[in-house]
Amino acid sequence: MSNSIEILYFVQQKSPTYIQSMEEELDIKGRTWGRCCEEAMTVLEEVIMYTFQQCVYYISKCLYVSLPALLECNPFQHEGRESWRPAPALPDELRRVVLVYQAALDLLRQYEVHPEVTSQMFAYLFFFSNTLLFNQLLEKGQCSPSGVRLRACVRLLLEWLRGAGFEQLSRQFFAKLASAADLLAMPGSQLLQMSWSCLRGEFPALSPAQLRRLLSHCQPRSRRCHPSPRDEVLESFDNHPPIVLPSGGFKVDLDVETLDDNIYRHLLYVRHFLWSLRSKSSLGADGMSVGLAKVVMLSWWDGGFPGSL
Repeated sequence: MSNSIEILYFVQQKSPTYIQSMEEELDIKGRTWGRCCEEAMTVLEEVIMYTFQQCVYYISKCLYVSLPALLECNPFQHEGRESWRPAPALPDELRRVVLVYQAALDLLRQYEVHPEVTSQMFAYLFFFSNTLLFNQLLEKGQCSPSGVRLRACVRLLLEWLRGAGFEQLSRQFFAKLASAADLLAMPGSQLLQMSWSCLRGEFPALSPAQLRRLLSHCQPRSRRCHPSPRDEVLESFDNHPPIVLPSGGFKVDLDVETLDDNIYRHLLYVRHFLWSLRSKSSLGADGMSVGLAKVVMLSWWDGGFPGSL
């Protein structure tokens, strides 16, 4: 995915110049080369989208197993320990969740995935985490003192995410869960003294139906709480943030005269791979575009066109 993002940008920006040069040098007419570049860009976009979706799918599967325990997490369980025994940095339930986030972040950084794509991937993971926990919370129902524990746990999670560099993103996508935890942590006597308009102003991230459902957990006999149907209060997993390909901030400049040795080694590997494909198959009518695309890439790396490596 990381390499495809860099190559796609290069092809989008530089292919018109290379196509013109090839047509002039080889005296080629028609749209053959342009069609090859269009097909190459389409394939690269498909690779990026598919890889992104597969990444969030498998990471979400790990989160699906770890997240529900947060609703039962007690961040205060070590307060009565002996003073000489150090407290763990995070409760076990929360630690399992942040380990998934940390592992994903480490991999994205290790493979130098574009920062905008990294941000979008975590936006999706935070969206998934918030939606899963929020829906389970609405169905299960909790109130003080369990609401106090949940609020403390959510704050610990947001604090960890802030330290990882996702403060704004986490506050945006965990807004509903944080609001629900704050409401459930409030004493029932305090909630009874608040008007509906005051409650709506205090918890703007919650819809009226969601607010009524949460209040029904804390005030089951209150006349003003009329729980809405299930479909009206639960968040939909279909409303996930979109995937937008970056338009700047790329790391690799394939126009430079001297490439970094590490990049050059990777290019040589791809070159040999393409040569092996060309030697194993002959060009047919159906495979002409793919074959021409390979020839174009091999020609660039052989130094046959302007700006080549």
